[in-house]
Formats: sequence, structure tokens, C-alpha cells
Amino acid sequence: MEYQANSIPKHHPVRKLFRGVAERAFGQSSLSDKDLLLYLSDLLIQFISMKNLYQLEDKDGKSLEYLVDMCKGVGDAPRSCKKVHYQQIGDHTLWMLGMFPESLARGKWTLSHAYYADTGRRSYIAAAQVEVDEGARVVFRKLAEKYEHCVLSLMWIREYTNDPFYQYMLRQYGITP
Repeated sequence: MEYQANSIPKHHPVRKLFRGVAERAFGQSSLSDKDLLLYLSDLLIQFISMKNLYQLEDKDGKSLEYLVDMCKGVGDAPRSCKKVHYQQIGDHTLWMLGMFPESLARGKWTLSHAYYADTGRRSYIAAAQVEVDEGARVVFRKLAEKYEHCVLSLMWIREYTNDPFYQYMLRQYGITP
């Protein structure tokens, strides 16, 4: 069974598991910010389904898989969708750098980790500039300012979730094979 982020109830045990893992990772990366903790915990839930990592589409409705294509697509997006595009690019870069950094050396475009990080930071700044909700604007600014700490936290989360205990727990929730 493949879960969708929006199909996981607010009080599902996997949310508590991911929140605990994120809290532990934040301690390791010297990051203490409740907004960022909640954001990364939600990101873990959102990207349970890998298709959520590739939500941006081209004009023909085909998912954009490469960062270069995602960045080009922002220019074509209507103003009302820019925040979503910038946020998705920021989330994508954060996720790839923290959870799958080795994947950046494969594929059609090979980009440096520094390019990914710079693009992610700039995307969160741009999302903050077009966001209308003050609370969300603050979170986007924090993501940009603490980007490296968030990447480091995700790297710790990757280490923790590779542990046999977490693998067992995630299998129990039907999240990993």
C-alpha cells in the first residue's frame, strides 16, 4: 500500500515517528526552531510518495524531473502559482541534498551540491516574497537562512531511518518495501 501525504491522518503514528526522528536530527545539527521542525516533519510525510517530489509539470502536463527544467518552468507559471513553484523547488533541493545527495551525480543534468543549495535558498526567498500569509513568509525566510542546517538535519534523518528498527517500523505502516 502506498500512502499519500494527505491520506495520512493527523494522529497517525507515522507522523509521531517522523516528528521524533526530526527532533533527534535537529539536536544533532544544532537546530532548535519549532517552525522548521514542523515543516521538515511535514516534508517527510509529503515525500513518502516520491511522485510528490515531482509535482511541477511542463506545458504538456509532463512531470519535471530535473532542477534546471523546474527553474525554467517558474518563468512560465502564472503569478498565482509562483509561490507553489518556488516552494516546490526549495523543497525538492532540500530533500535531494539531505536524503539522496548521491543522485545529483546521475541523470541528464549533473549539478553541484552548491548549485542545488543556492537554488533552494533563492527559491525559499522568492516564495517568501510572493507569499501573502505572514506566518508562511517567516517560515520560508527561516528555511532560506537555515538551509544548511535543514540539509544536515535531513542527512541525520536519513541515517536514522536506515536503522533496522526504523525500517521495521516503516514497513509496519506500509511505507517501505
